[in-house]
Amino acid sequence: MEKKDINIEHDKDNFAPKGVSRRGFLARSAALGAAAGAAGFGLAHQPAAAQTSGPVRAGASGAMPLEINSPMARWKSPQSLKFVEAATKRFSFPNWQSGNDDSIYYNMNIPSFFKSRVVAAPDQFSVLERGIQADLLDLTFDNMDGSANPPLRDYLVGPRQVQGMMMAHKGKVVFETYPGMNPTDYHVWMSASKTTAGLVISMLANEGKVDLDEPVPTYVPELAGSAWDNITVKNTMNMAVALDNEETFESLMDPDSWISSFFTSVFTGGDDPSAWRKLLKSAQPLPEEKAGDRFRYSTSNTQVLVLLAEQVTKVSWEQYWNQRVWSKIGARNPFVVGLTPDGTPVGGGLLFTTLEDMLRYAMLYTPSWNVVSEEQVIPDELLSLIQIMGDPAAYQESTELAYGQRWFGETPDRNTAQWDHAFDDGAMFKHGNMGQGIYVDPARDFCGCYFGLATNDESVAGVDHSPGYLRTAAKILAGG
Repeated sequence: MEKKDINIEHDKDNFAPKGVSRRGFLARSAALGAAAGAAGFGLAHQPAAAQTSGPVRAGASGAMPLEINSPMARWKSPQSLKFVEAATKRFSFPNWQSGNDDSIYYNMNIPSFFKSRVVAAPDQFSVLERGIQADLLDLTFDNMDGSANPPLRDYLVGPRQVQGMMMAHKGKVVFETYPGMNPTDYHVWMSASKTTAGLVISMLANEGKVDLDEPVPTYVPELAGSAWDNITVKNTMNMAVALDNEETFESLMDPDSWISSFFTSVFTGGDDPSAWRKLLKSAQPLPEEKAGDRFRYSTSNTQVLVLLAEQVTKVSWEQYWNQRVWSKIGARNPFVVGLTPDGTPVGGGLLFTTLEDMLRYAMLYTPSWNVVSEEQVIPDELLSLIQIMGDPAAYQESTELAYGQRWFGETPDRNTAQWDHAFDDGAMFKHGNMGQGIYVDPARDFCGCYFGLATNDESVAGVDHSPGYLRTAAKILAGG
């Protein structure tokens, strides 16, 4: 593909970071955290006022973001000292995951609650041209049962508490709105982060530095002599390890389960900051199931990939990520990643950036990669490896299949290389807890991403239909 000259500018702004499904457990956290702070679910639907003209934002080109009249707009202003001090005292894992006001504050201020590392932004950044299409606010799509979803303009101000959404087609930003945050605010990616860990391993595999068919301990010696001896790198990439580490309602609600202990050790540490690494070695194989048989979601698999990347590259994960990806996309702002108690990057959930920089990353998966990068960071053969790594049969047996159907109103084909859902047309999507997401659609030269912070209890917040709106937009803009 012919390389274009990317448009870059010097950034003079100061950086100022402002059984039952596994999500059933995280939904339960809303009840556990409700007493800790006001819920603020923003249930009232209000008319959206579209604005497509105004001053150009510094470092960008085109129109201002669309203005949406949302109850979440209060998060664009500083919170009171009284609230900040009280929320900080109330911090706990359940409250962090609850989707209440405390939770929103935590997830927009990750470095205040987790040790973090910062990768500096380059001195030049790629400029994303805007061609905002306000009529995308009228988007709708049907669910699997044929029922229609509301127009996007109504959905954005509803109980899903969407804070920001961007879409790009053919390298140009066609949709941008921030119902609950400012364009320069930082926000946690949650599990949308996992795509970055998957990309790093895919790069190493594509270059012959990692053999996907080798057992994990070949590259992570500390896991030798455990169940990981019979699990390949590919199994781990596709979350089909056949271990007792799956995130389900039952396992996460059981304080004695392996996954509950893992999350406690990753996010709090206790007396032993490296306890989470020891727990990885203690995971047990599931009876009557072989690695590769079934997609079983677990953040612990992603953390194994982070360890693997560090062992192969001999540098910290975020430094290698910056070297291979972040430094190439003309990011406007620094990249932040939260750490485990022993200082290992949580590549499975604690990435922290602006929405616009997340979109720059997503654009690498499209033919318009040259809008943000001087080199094709994800060559065609690497993209193909990522798209087809997963096994459709393992996906069909998973609990995640039902999520894909509810989110998109159609049935995805597989999960693959840390992406939750992939379609037979090559599009891929990764979800993050409480409503984050990244969607890439190379065939339609489209990408989109969004941030949100709502309870996982669908009886309160409804279904996360943002993925379906993004895919519908891609089809309409590309003509099918």
